[in-house]
Amino acid sequence: MLKSEESFVAVRFEGFELDLHSGELRKDGTTTVRLPEQSFQILTMLLEHPGKVVSRREIQKQLWPDGTVVEFEHSIGAAMNRLRQVLGDSADNPTFIETLPRRGYKFIAPIEVSGPDGQKPAVVSRSIKPTRKNLVAIASISVVVLLLLLGVIVWRSLPREPRVTNVAKLTNDAKAKITMTPAASVTVTDGVHLYFVEGTPDVGGSRLTQVSAIGGETTQVATSLREVIGIFDISPNFSQLLVANGDSGPPDPATGRAGGAAEVWAQPLPAGTSHRVGNFYATGACYSPDGQHILYADGHALTSIDTDGTNPREVARVEGIVQGLRYSPDGKRIRFHIIAWPGDASSIWEMDANGNDLHVLLPTWKESPFQCCGKWSPDGRYYVFRAGQGNEQAIWLMPEHRLIFAGGHGSPRRLISGPLRLSDPVPSTDGTKLFVLGAELRVESVRYDSKTRRFESYLDGISTNSLGFSHDQKWIAYVSYPDMNLWRSRVDGTDKMQLTFSPVRAYGPHWSPDDSRIAFVDVRFGGPWTVALISASGGPPQSFGPGGDPDWLPDGKSFVYFALSNQYNKPWAGIFRRDLDSGRISAIPNSEGHFSPRLSPDGRYIAAFSQAGTELLLFDSKINKWSSLAKGAGFGYNLWSHDGKFVYMRGNHAGSPAIVRVRIPDGRIEEVVSLKDLPQVVDIFAGWIGLTPEGDPLVIRDRGVQEIYALDLR
Repeated sequence: MLKSEESFVAVRFEGFELDLHSGELRKDGTTTVRLPEQSFQILTMLLEHPGKVVSRREIQKQLWPDGTVVEFEHSIGAAMNRLRQVLGDSADNPTFIETLPRRGYKFIAPIEVSGPDGQKPAVVSRSIKPTRKNLVAIASISVVVLLLLLGVIVWRSLPREPRVTNVAKLTNDAKAKITMTPAASVTVTDGVHLYFVEGTPDVGGSRLTQVSAIGGETTQVATSLREVIGIFDISPNFSQLLVANGDSGPPDPATGRAGGAAEVWAQPLPAGTSHRVGNFYATGACYSPDGQHILYADGHALTSIDTDGTNPREVARVEGIVQGLRYSPDGKRIRFHIIAWPGDASSIWEMDANGNDLHVLLPTWKESPFQCCGKWSPDGRYYVFRAGQGNEQAIWLMPEHRLIFAGGHGSPRRLISGPLRLSDPVPSTDGTKLFVLGAELRVESVRYDSKTRRFESYLDGISTNSLGFSHDQKWIAYVSYPDMNLWRSRVDGTDKMQLTFSPVRAYGPHWSPDDSRIAFVDVRFGGPWTVALISASGGPPQSFGPGGDPDWLPDGKSFVYFALSNQYNKPWAGIFRRDLDSGRISAIPNSEGHFSPRLSPDGRYIAAFSQAGTELLLFDSKINKWSSLAKGAGFGYNLWSHDGKFVYMRGNHAGSPAIVRVRIPDGRIEEVVSLKDLPQVVDIFAGWIGLTPEGDPLVIRDRGVQEIYALDLR
């Protein structure tokens, strides 16, 4: 019998076309007629042997291969009559099917057979006579048919790459869903529900949340965990989540935690008592396909343990921060992405499950220097990942095999992109859908009015993530978000000028004492942060090498900044002072590992954070000595009050995120305003706080949309 998966794709004859994939018969290229199954099988048998007699006995064996006893003469006749009705054919004066009494049937019209992808059709003659000329023609046709057959076999060996046919929004609660740690996923699924984290501990609180895989209202997962920052994985039997819990900031020498690592906890589903897995910190973790082991990354090592946290075995060692660990469905390979700290470049790597053959997955791929967050389809036929950043961010798909006789993977292709920023692709358990996070990023600066105890929109609600006032209070420099361009305008919004352009990504502007220049940090994609200065009247920025958080000394001739380290576990080399006239760089004594230096208004003190971000330190330049001002969790974004009596910062107060201030010199911590109920973007470049010229707190409020979407694949 003629079978589409083994030979041809379509057969044409006298205004008809039979699609052997779908079983549809099209007339005149437009009208589609659905043939009954038995009529379809008879037609394909006749088309397989054009010009030849197909006996009733052969038809019986095809229609009833199990030997079922039926009145096949009558059944075959009925099926043939329905077929002739569809074709408009006549038994007495046939155009297509000739009846040979007591012998069978013969297809007498010329046919054309077509291969896949529009291959040139082969023409089969109405009649076949055993002449030399016809024998040559028959041989030629046979060769063409064999070539078509080979083409279809090769075509069938290629992975059937899915395409997006529909997009549906599954959540609609307008809450932040971008995980604070890129080590963890936004979403995992058990086929019935999606599980994800809303918010983070230091930005309005966090909670494990679930929603139906077909969409609907979100509900919280009952758990005792209160500092969930992401989900590493879900167990193969869907009985528990592997959760990232606690702070995941800079390296902490006291605990041995690597930068970006968090505690690993197991949370039973649908509810139950969570427990910590082992006594380690991880930047990435996942279950093995059999559910018997957990693979995690902490520092340079990739380690496999039993699910109860025992029997550790080092699998491999790599350079850089490993995130997004995943086994292939067959358990033979492991993929992950490696990211530099605190830079943004990231690439996907692969190795055997035993740790051998470690290599970059896409060494020659030129589309993007940032690749992350990849996952296999359940059948292992394709691999989806995110590539690009900013406006170039998209979801890509890569087939796992090129041909049945060729090893290796195929080339990635863009599956979907924009207008939302799509990330964290997660295939459904049956492979028919892809769940993604879609984010439309927008923020605004808001001022806290201590009299009314309310947050009010500031600067007409422009989407900015950091800003600074000139010393004469006539000008403002701000960074637009999410494009991260530096702008300058008068405080009333007039005389606006864009100062930086892509690929520069500005953050944290600070005016020089004479208001002629602006210092900022360039956090562009694909490289380390760099300190830069630019004229307030425009022009090209001047780069001063790797570092961050520049702040001016009162003389305007020098600035302090923190420098980056080339050591993986010590990202901050320390705090330095740079003289602009001489170019001389000098280290602030005993500042190794400190970051975020902020000068007091009189220039005497430097306030900075410890390497782990759990201590606010004060350097007295008169005596060249550091002292501890405050200790706690979630510290960040420090700045001085205008009178130099307080250091403001983010922190946790009474168990909730808040803006607090530390009094100088006794270190007493006072809450200024709680941020528990203020919507905020989960982004280190949108956590900025500041003060108006009048001393009112400024903070960035989230005005964007972050929801989970389902992409139908076909």
